[in-house]
Amino acid sequence: MKKITALIVGLAIVAGFGSAAYATDIYVVNFRNAKDAKSQRLDTQLTSALAISGVNAEEVVIDTTTAAKWEKGAHEAFDRDIVPVFNKWVGLPGFAAVVDAKSKRVIGCVNSTFTANEMAHEIRQMASKAQGSAYISNASVSSKTTRCPAAHNTDSGR
Repeated sequence: MKKITALIVGLAIVAGFGSAAYATDIYVVNFRNAKDAKSQRLDTQLTSALAISGVNAEEVVIDTTTAAKWEKGAHEAFDRDIVPVFNKWVGLPGFAAVVDAKSKRVIGCVNSTFTANEMAHEIRQMASKAQGSAYISNASVSSKTTRCPAAHNTDSGR
């Protein structure tokens, strides 16, 4: 009996530490709508960008094309405890917010004006911020920005 108990405790410890090693560092929340041209351009670049970036990221899709997809996106946000991010921008397609998976803080955003390589670079830098790592930032004269759009949904205070 002692051997079985020790085995179960040992497996529980290994499982606990093993799952922490594979925890996601960032969520890349893709706000999209199939009818939106910016969303279509972003979709073609974002999957490649995530693969190129090599970061521990999970894409979360908030799709408002249909009511069913909207509801699925709400569940995805709830499951990851990022409902405030969902609430802030749901219904505004064509960009992706990068969220620190631990603090749930929005680090920045990318949009359809970025190429896959540019997105990968920006996502890698944002992931470094989430991990608390330093990174070198090069000044740019580009008109592209990682600032997020203004809130699409605001509380009217009623």
